[in-house]
Amino acid sequence: MAHVLVAGGSRGIGAATVALFEKEGYDVSYFYKHAPGKIGYAIKADVTIPSEIKAGVETASSEFGPIDILIYCAGISLTGLTTDFSYEDYLRIMNTNFGGFFAVCNEVIPSMVNAKRGVITAVSSMWGQTGASCESLYSASKGAIDAYVKSLAKELGPSGIRVNAVSPGVIDTDMMKLFSDEDKRNLMYDTPLQRLGQPQDVAKVIYNLSTDSSSFITGQIIGINGGFLI
Repeated sequence: MAHVLVAGGSRGIGAATVALFEKEGYDVSYFYKHAPGKIGYAIKADVTIPSEIKAGVETASSEFGPIDILIYCAGISLTGLTTDFSYEDYLRIMNTNFGGFFAVCNEVIPSMVNAKRGVITAVSSMWGQTGASCESLYSASKGAIDAYVKSLAKELGPSGIRVNAVSPGVIDTDMMKLFSDEDKRNLMYDTPLQRLGQPQDVAKVIYNLSTDSSSFITGQIIGINGGFLI
């Protein structure tokens, strides 16, 4: 069975993704920073530290063999006026949301190129496509992911490697703890399907993108937003 590595797999969308691939019988390893989940092969690795990423990929590969499917779910958000953000805030957001993706890809891509196959999927955000007031750094980091995914898809396509991103809307994860119940209700009402998304909604799309049923899909940013952004 194929080996799946989920970077950021201990909670939220990442945990739902680990659970789904485990259920389907894949060999699943994942990175966590603070506390591991209850399933999958957990590897402690901070995605902002390249040496930990390198060691984590080596550990995962020694357990299950080369990585066939890479899923990048690690991410953090920051809300506030852009003039209140510091350069340290910029580094923290960009290094986690985009820099980690870049670094994990660099560790995994060589073995995929050698095998002439592989699938890479990143978790982006609809705010990377349209921008969000008071989330400028978060939006910028997700926009960087979208552009990088499109570039990688062109670069790696001849080697049989597909690269896509999923672009969630309002999903009921830990990031939503920053919002009041009233804010959540307003976001729900702004969503044509009139509900908040669940991590499993995103995990199912990630799974489908990773299978042969999506063998002719690459370089795409797939919206999962209940119609919030059309």
